[in-house]
Amino acid sequence: MTFNEDSRVKIPTILHLMRLGYEYLPLSTVSWDESTNIFTDIFNESIKRLNPEFNSGDTSRFYNEVVLTLENEDLGKAFYEKLIDQSGIRLIDFENFDNNSFHVITELTYKKDEDEFRPDVILLINGMPLVFIEVKKPNNLDGYAYEHKRIGTRFQNKSFGSL
Repeated sequence: MTFNEDSRVKIPTILHLMRLGYEYLPLSTVSWDESTNIFTDIFNESIKRLNPEFNSGDTSRFYNEVVLTLENEDLGKAFYEKLIDQSGIRLIDFENFDNNSFHVITELTYKKDEDEFRPDVILLINGMPLVFIEVKKPNNLDGYAYEHKRIGTRFQNKSFGSL
């Protein structure tokens, strides 16, 4: 049997996340907004569940408001404040965490203008990609230090600020 990064680390990582309650979503079965990488169907369903007074129009307007916060050049501060706000419209239910939806996907391309990257594993909470994980097989030729430097350089790219 041939071992590679997928068989040695990515698949075990996904299986572990599924045991923790994340649902695996193959990208071929879902759609998302490529400008934000938000999975809009999951997002809309989650927002309606967390904010039962919302109708479809309210959800659509709120989505547009969230997208605007992602465009701020504040390193995500406005989005973060909206994310943790529990007194108004909720993006995440921090009091009853089971009220949220958790998904794991792989190899979702983050693209802005001419720049792009594709993390190995992405965690969605309520349709929003909030965590990405780069997995590396043991004894990776370039090592973890190289990967850390590569991610640091990527995060300095203003093109990816909204993602």
